[in-house]
Amino acid sequence: MVKCKDCGKEKGDKKTKSCSIKVRCIRINGETYARDTTQFDWNARCHDCGIENRVGNIHHFGCDMERCPRCGGQLISCDCEKEAIGINEKWTPVK
Repeated sequence: MVKCKDCGKEKGDKKTKSCSIKVRCIRINGETYARDTTQFDWNARCHDCGIENRVGNIHHFGCDMERCPRCGGQLISCDCEKEAIGINEKWTPVK
């Protein structure tokens, strides 16, 4: 399995309820937004990153289910300029 670079948990691990980063925000086009915690598919677990599908849980960064809080498109493929995500009260560049 592949580990999430933000929280270190295995993507797809059945014990993982949510990505466990401490600060749930993203900087897009110079503005700070809360990461979306409302978008999920109809399965018990996310088909892409494996988190438990419940409002309030956050997808592992790079999951195709997470929506961009700025434009509403898929976060991984929208045209918004994703600069950094907030982790442990520090900003980590998005690559």
